[in-house]
Amino acid sequence: MRIAFNKPVETMPLYCDSVGYDWNQPPIHRLNGYYAYHWLQTQSGSGVITIDHQSISLEPQQGILLRPRVAHECHPTGGSPWKVSFLTFNGTLCRSLADFLKLGDYLVINQVSPELTTFIPEVLNEFNNSHPIALLDQSVQIYKFIMLLKQNNLLNNHRYQDSAITTPILKYIANHYAEPISNEKLAKVTSYSVTYQNRVFKRLYTMTPLEYLTDYRMRKAKELLLTNPTLEIREVAAKVGFHNPSHFIDQFKKFYRTTPSHFRKFI
Repeated sequence: MRIAFNKPVETMPLYCDSVGYDWNQPPIHRLNGYYAYHWLQTQSGSGVITIDHQSISLEPQQGILLRPRVAHECHPTGGSPWKVSFLTFNGTLCRSLADFLKLGDYLVINQVSPELTTFIPEVLNEFNNSHPIALLDQSVQIYKFIMLLKQNNLLNNHRYQDSAITTPILKYIANHYAEPISNEKLAKVTSYSVTYQNRVFKRLYTMTPLEYLTDYRMRKAKELLLTNPTLEIREVAAKVGFHNPSHFIDQFKKFYRTTPSHFRKFI
């Protein structure tokens, strides 16, 4: 799906030139580049974009932002269609925002965040409206998009922050897994917001901190069942942070497809 717009009659800080997703990207050769800022992101398949004799592969969840008038060509690779989402935009604020992004001729994002991935499908229908108020909303949304690009780039480039978040969480869980632990308690440990710390943690461990906590508790429960055969199930549950034995049994069964009692019988 693709929507193209006419240039607004009134000068706008930011406005959309075109937007689309699930678009089968054909081969393109632009000697003079595109006249607006151009974001291109791979949804499925793959493609290559060539700028100044340098070929850049764009796999799923990768994207590129191009300045206007940067000569480039692109084409699909592989046997399947190259499906992309894209956003082209312009406006009086673009130059200063490009400086804020530290944008050269282009900016490659090797791992696009979920927020950026869903941005275009979510705003597509909102953009398809020429009412003056809608154009102002469009400007706000494009500003938000640029801030998401900046945030995404910082997350990708400053990976030292990851250990500043994940290491304290891992240590705290290892030392306090038998106690009640919440996202808010972990946020006090990391000094980051719950949303931010969870996003960073999940990117590295493919699970949230609380999901990791449950996994850690299950491993500790298994260890206790193996090494302390005289402990009652309710005691094992309490030692790994479950004060409701029934909930502990349900979680254990979900993880290991057997109850703690049956697990013991086959040790």
